[in-house]
Amino acid sequence: LDLQDGAPENLPTARPRRTYPVPDGGQLALDAKLVRRTVNGQDIVMLGFNEEQPGPLIEVPQGATITVNFTNYLPIPSAIHWHGLRLDYRFDGVPGLTQPLIEHSKSFAYTLTFPDAGIYWYHPHFREDIGMDMGLYANILVRPSDPDYFSPVNREEVIVLNDILLGSDGVVPHGKESSNFMLMGRFGNTFLINGDPDYRLQVKRGEVVRFFITNSSNTRTYNLTLDGVKMKAVGSDVGKYEREQWLENIV
Repeated sequence: LDLQDGAPENLPTARPRRTYPVPDGGQLALDAKLVRRTVNGQDIVMLGFNEEQPGPLIEVPQGATITVNFTNYLPIPSAIHWHGLRLDYRFDGVPGLTQPLIEHSKSFAYTLTFPDAGIYWYHPHFREDIGMDMGLYANILVRPSDPDYFSPVNREEVIVLNDILLGSDGVVPHGKESSNFMLMGRFGNTFLINGDPDYRLQVKRGEVVRFFITNSSNTRTYNLTLDGVKMKAVGSDVGKYEREQWLENIV
């Protein structure tokens, strides 16, 4: 499946991620569409939630229940899996197992509950090799009801890591009927942080920064270090650790 057959110049440019605070009982409209992005000097066709890469950062209070109204404008069917959430099985977003595929221009309303604090993410569970490779990934930040749940920090940053495989003509095509590499995807040769091949972040000396880091790559794992900076692991997928630990690197 070669998305590059489309004309990038006719597509909206992918926008940076925005934060969407949603209160208990609130609603959010979420669309999946083709977008244009320039990576290493190449204009390529990619995918985005609400034309953003990563997609919208949904911020909710612990214990909330919200509705996400999803519409699929992609040339392939899709659905959304809410990775890590304890929720009603009907809204888990795995086509053929928990819900039918959502075809082009069709919609589905997800009712989501958030019993646990922490960082989560959402992505397709149909043709993951395409969806997650090409930009359909985003986070949910569930704010704890206990104000002392995490230690105090000066600031927080939400980071999504990804890699894509580029050739001389753009993204190397994916298999039309199924993945042409391995079950869940392939190794890329171009790295993206929050969708950006040249991501940069400035912090002040002495600041304490809490990073929420998600690996959205299909296959690759990462060994992360920050030269000259102390790192402490304070939690993982579904909340904080009982004991925090100083580390030189995080896999």
